[in-house]
Amino acid sequence: MKNSKKIILVKIILLFSFSLFVSCLNFKKIENGTNVSVKTKVSSLNITIGDDIIYEVRIISKNEIDYQFEDISFDERENQSRIIEVQNETKNIGNYKERIIKYRIGFYDIGQFVIFPFKITYEYNNQYKELNGDDINILVYSFSDGDTLPPMKSTVSIPMPRYVWLIIFARALLIFAIIILIFFIVKYLERKFNEKAIIKEDEEALNDLKKLDYKIYFNEKKFAEYYFELTFIFKRYLTKRFSFNIEDMTTSEINNLFDENEFQKSEYIINMLKNSDYVKFAKQIPKIETMKEDYDFCKDYIIENGNLFDVLKLKEKEEKKLKRLKKKNKNIISNNLVNN
Repeated sequence: MKNSKKIILVKIILLFSFSLFVSCLNFKKIENGTNVSVKTKVSSLNITIGDDIIYEVRIISKNEIDYQFEDISFDERENQSRIIEVQNETKNIGNYKERIIKYRIGFYDIGQFVIFPFKITYEYNNQYKELNGDDINILVYSFSDGDTLPPMKSTVSIPMPRYVWLIIFARALLIFAIIILIFFIVKYLERKFNEKAIIKEDEEALNDLKKLDYKIYFNEKKFAEYYFELTFIFKRYLTKRFSFNIEDMTTSEINNLFDENEFQKSEYIINMLKNSDYVKFAKQIPKIETMKEDYDFCKDYIIENGNLFDVLKLKEKEEKKLKRLKKKNKNIISNNLVNN
């Protein structure tokens, strides 16, 4: 049973390859200057009653031509024959289109049947054209003895050679490996793209600081606006970098947070925020040197502390390095104990 399935699978693959080869040959056979051409094929002209035939019509036409196709018909014995199934397939072949119509026709009486031809009409260069097929005569015979069905032929199972199975297995393994490789490449590229797409907090803050020119704000006497912008950029950076909601805190709340947690240069940050509050809300006028000093501090602080992503990545590398060192030391101690 398994061998039969294998044979059927190989036959299907060979049939598909042969069909592809034939279609390529047909493409090459299209002559220059062809407008519409038709070829017909019949699976058999002599059959046994109860069997059916395949009547195939293959139409090749230029892409710009729209033709009319009149279906096939039967003679006066139409009630003793019928179209069981019709398959339509259309495909493009360069400047031409190909339509393949396959009729499966059954016959339910003995004798001669006539299939009247199809008819194709079209206009090209303001000229009316017409193509007609030929009559097809089908002879239908009775069973050999008139009473019983012909005996069924026994089938012979042919085992497939071992090397064929090895080739199939190797190809399947290769396809599987290619799929896995493509999957990992896509995942890697997706991760790299996401890393580039994410704007890190230090880059964001430094880009915003570039747009903030303390000299212009000082000359235009926009002191409050300057410190609103500067403290907003800096507090947003602190929020993203250290994972505290500093952006929505008041200066006193930030002071309490710094008392409970260790922050670098926290004293300068608090003094800067307090002085900026006087400028923003009490209309105190700062010196241009103070505005420059606060700007430079924020810029240097951001460059020095970087972003959370890089810090976590570096921390992860250090932890892995530490684990390797511990494992190495443990192995050295174990070897020394064994030697002693």
